[in-house]
Amino acid sequence: MFEITPYPTFSWSLSRHKTLTSCARKYGYEYYFSHNGWLSYQVEPSHQYVYRLKKLQSMPILFGQIVHRFIEQAINDYLQTGRAPTVEELIQSARGQLNAAFIDSTRHLEWWRQKPNKYYMMQEIYYHGTLPPELIQDYKERLQIVFDHFLRSETFQQITAQKGSLRIGEPEQFRSMKINDIQVFVVMDFHYYDELRDKWVIVDWKTGGESDDDRQQLALYAYYVQQKYRVSLEQIEVYNEYLLSGKRKKYSFTDIDMENILYTFQRSVLEMKKYQADIFSNEPVDIEDFEQTQDKWHCRGCNFRELCAEK
Repeated sequence: MFEITPYPTFSWSLSRHKTLTSCARKYGYEYYFSHNGWLSYQVEPSHQYVYRLKKLQSMPILFGQIVHRFIEQAINDYLQTGRAPTVEELIQSARGQLNAAFIDSTRHLEWWRQKPNKYYMMQEIYYHGTLPPELIQDYKERLQIVFDHFLRSETFQQITAQKGSLRIGEPEQFRSMKINDIQVFVVMDFHYYDELRDKWVIVDWKTGGESDDDRQQLALYAYYVQQKYRVSLEQIEVYNEYLLSGKRKKYSFTDIDMENILYTFQRSVLEMKKYQADIFSNEPVDIEDFEQTQDKWHCRGCNFRELCAEK
């Protein structure tokens, strides 16, 4: 049963860590001062306001979420029916979702204000009132590219060739594990066990370019699979499928990589605890005590920038 609590439960994730690293003020809004903002009663209006801003979705984020959703659906449908979708079918489905987001953002502002978790609001439209035509055209072209590369990817080719010998990992979106009694969330795209090769394979689909953070993200996934299935790192293969370029990149990890992930986790948790007024209830310090970043380029794409502008 879902329980309403005055403060969120403390947990850790790589995205939470990256948010704190980029801007402590954003971290405060994202993980504390939006808490219970989805409730229409017994909650401060300021929390509702912050929660609405938290639910804004920029075009790159929205695009990535929609593409991931239809890739997951395509794999599940293939495993159940043996039929692969066409590029055109995937494009049409994804375009429908993007159009729905545009319609919500331009015509249903009040509906979104009342129920921000039920309706889309694009960050670009919220802050600028419109989407640049060149941005719309760019992402239309990307749909064709990413879905074509997905269907041609080594990962999907292996799924279709070895359907009977692959054991797909658990489907839940938000996987978690405990490290030092702290809940650690791992949002992993896709993983499976290849019975023919006795390998666990982790795949992360990327709809953008390569990033310096990719290796660290995949190291955490490898640690999760290692712990969950009690297997050695030698039994784990890890890949990024970069859908814009069609490039596939393989990663190899050692025990040192796993130690580095645990070190990052421990240091990150210590930093996060500085913003707890009460370590037992996870009550935060005042929002003013969450420092604003000095790297102002972070602010340009931040959902909460109007809150900082007001101060």
